[in-house]
Amino acid sequence: MKRRWVISVTVVLLALAAGALTRLAISRAAPGAPQAPAGFASPINGGCYITAPNECKLHVDPFTININEGAGARLERFTLYANGNPIYDFRTDASNPPAADYSPSLVMQDFAAECGVTYTMNLVAKDSSDADPLNYGQTTEFTCPAAVP
Repeated sequence: MKRRWVISVTVVLLALAAGALTRLAISRAAPGAPQAPAGFASPINGGCYITAPNECKLHVDPFTININEGAGARLERFTLYANGNPIYDFRTDASNPPAADYSPSLVMQDFAAECGVTYTMNLVAKDSSDADPLNYGQTTEFTCPAAVP
């Protein structure tokens, strides 16, 4: 009888130990993959056109930067690049940055370019939920016209 009691107690203690170890293992499990940033931009479309003989301009179609509103994020800045060089650098108001989707005004959509050169443009932006600025969109390569037709 005493032997059954010892075996029963041992089984219960082993079950409790197994449960405790399982709970400890679950609480120490590796954290999940980091969430992808929720901010993005509408398509970044651009091209190049001739303004005068030997003068070209890059053009960017209107776009919207979508901010991670669900996280209470606010747009902090964005930079438009052509071939890796900044052509437009924008910072928001420190006391009241945009907290909803933001579309830049029309005054910033044409930039000086070199005729005959191939370009890629991309938009890098940061809202307050991003640790670092992120590439929000990019064009494919395009080449400015080399001569007036």
